[in-house]
Amino acid sequence: MEINTDNAIVKFSAKGKPFPYDKLFYETVNKYILEYKNARLDKLTEKDASICLARIIRKMEVNDVPVQQFFKQELDSWIDESNYQRVLKLVDLMAKDIFCCFDKNRDLPNGDFCRTDRIYCVNNDGERDYIVCNDMHKQGMFKKVPTAYTLYFNELMERNKRGMLPKSK
Repeated sequence: MEINTDNAIVKFSAKGKPFPYDKLFYETVNKYILEYKNARLDKLTEKDASICLARIIRKMEVNDVPVQQFFKQELDSWIDESNYQRVLKLVDLMAKDIFCCFDKNRDLPNGDFCRTDRIYCVNNDGERDYIVCNDMHKQGMFKKVPTAYTLYFNELMERNKRGMLPKSK
């Protein structure tokens, strides 16, 4: 799954503006949402949205570890919440990890963008569909080079292949 950097959420993000992590997450995993009832998430009832997102989360992995196992402590702390609220909180937690680099409010004082040590994917029966950025920009007349975001996601993928990313919190 590729992150659409031409999306208005990413393109027009600015310091001081709230960054809608959840909307960017829903757009990125949209093909999996459509598999459930062939409708956008905002067209589903709260119950159907909860079921749909829970199905996606059950397939998701972070650093090749199931998301529910990786965030077990957080999930256990939300035990008093409704299933829908627990799912939304987990989506928010994951989205802040995945898309932190695009949020200008989280840029570091030295000008770098925010980074994490987590790479997410949807595991479809052993075939992993990683959430990545493959954005390029022109350099000169004909040459295209990867953006800093693409290099960041490529580095995460490489570190994950080498087993250098944490398997627990």
